Amino acid sequence: MAAFLVAYDLRRPGCQYDDFLARLEDFHSTCHGLDAGCFVAADGTADEVRNALTPHLHPGDGLIVTALTPDDASWTGLEPEVRRWIHTHLS
Repeated sequence: MAAFLVAYDLRRPGCQYDDFLARLEDFHSTCHGLDAGCFVAADGTADEVRNALTPHLHPGDGLIVTALTPDDASWTGLEPEVRRWIHTHLS
């Protein structure tokens, strides 16, 4: 199981992104710690997470999925429950 940061820019005002947000919740564990991003724990690679989410975006939306690793992760200003999620999934 790997931890990823999924950052998104949903650029279509008035569009429904219910399917996209529901798909995020389908991963093993999620933590919504940023206004336009989510931490997910999933089996597989960043490409596989991206591929699972892309069909639920509109043309022009932005998405980046990057692996979080214990050797190269740093943060500040996150709520305690978000920090706990990160520590749990990076160890």
